[in-house]
Amino acid sequence: MTINELNTSKWQEFAFDLVDAKKKQILEKPYQERIEAAFRALGWSKAKGEICPKERINVGADNQLEPDITFKISGKSVFVVEVKQPTNKLTKRQEEQLLSYMRIRQVVFGLYIGDEIRLFYDNGDSLPTSVMQIDIDTEAENGWKFIDFFAKGLFSSERIKSYCLERFKEIHSANILDSFADKLTKDVNDAIKTLLLDYFITTKKCDEAATVRFLEAYNFQATKADREHNDAKTVDEPKTETVTRYVLQRQGRSQKNGRDRTKYSIDGGQNYFGKGKFVREIVAAYLSAHPSMTFEQLEQVFPDELQGSYGVVRNLDDIYSSDHDQKDLKTRYVMDEDKILTTKQGIRFVVCNQWGSFNFPHILELLDKWGWNVLNDKE
Repeated sequence: MTINELNTSKWQEFAFDLVDAKKKQILEKPYQERIEAAFRALGWSKAKGEICPKERINVGADNQLEPDITFKISGKSVFVVEVKQPTNKLTKRQEEQLLSYMRIRQVVFGLYIGDEIRLFYDNGDSLPTSVMQIDIDTEAENGWKFIDFFAKGLFSSERIKSYCLERFKEIHSANILDSFADKLTKDVNDAIKTLLLDYFITTKKCDEAATVRFLEAYNFQATKADREHNDAKTVDEPKTETVTRYVLQRQGRSQKNGRDRTKYSIDGGQNYFGKGKFVREIVAAYLSAHPSMTFEQLEQVFPDELQGSYGVVRNLDDIYSSDHDQKDLKTRYVMDEDKILTTKQGIRFVVCNQWGSFNFPHILELLDKWGWNVLNDKE
């Protein structure tokens, strides 16, 4: 019997009672008892303190966390398990809960076991990344791999971390590329300009304002040519590939030299503002509608990627303490004293005024999502 066959056999034994629990739709507590018993069959010892159910962790003076199961080796936490009923469908809130347990236990991977098994990796974001998914089924295709990772005699934190990191890179790359493909479908010109802007500023260290002016002088088009592979071709014949062609078009002189002077309004046309000041008015209106919002929460509502390297909102203290040229910074944000905004907690902050055809559509998309009515003076 090969190692994979042996692991498959062990998986079938591990999953048997969990499959039964799912059929009977048992409650969470007895489900956890079955899970603990299944891990004991894989060599983990409750008597030696390797399986620690409902171990309370003090957080600050008054709060406590209680992971469903903490697994330890020689007293050190190696992973945590979040258990839910076998009929439970994983929610974002439950992912956040698992992440909090992982971080308080200082482990970078953890397991969710409910209607399925998922292996999560903490890459430092607000939510962990699901890197492996296994059905509660004795014939689950990758059940053997779960045994390969989590049988006590085979367990290696470093090996699992290495797998998680590789999977994270694959998933992250796929998400980034899929997102870019989606942007190309919606607005080719904006997608390519945003990509080039980041390249010139981040990689080539170009001045942002100069780069914006340069890119506004061009339009881009993309044509995707899909050709099916012909399996009957001989080895001497060239293979066909999927190709995306990008066409660069120089704008006319009038477009190049004439900036877009369109002004926008969010108050039914009573006041119109150019792009830079308009974004400041949006942030001010949002803060007025949500007066208790903290600066950190505003940063989440208006994430940096909407604008680019300067971000949408910046803490005034951070600007003044920045190593960046102060004179330059003061031209990048709406710095007039009467335009500086303040949160209820007393944080003074400013809004970036660097907006053009490459990033301003992101703001309009956000307002459209919120249902805000935007007018422009060209309509």
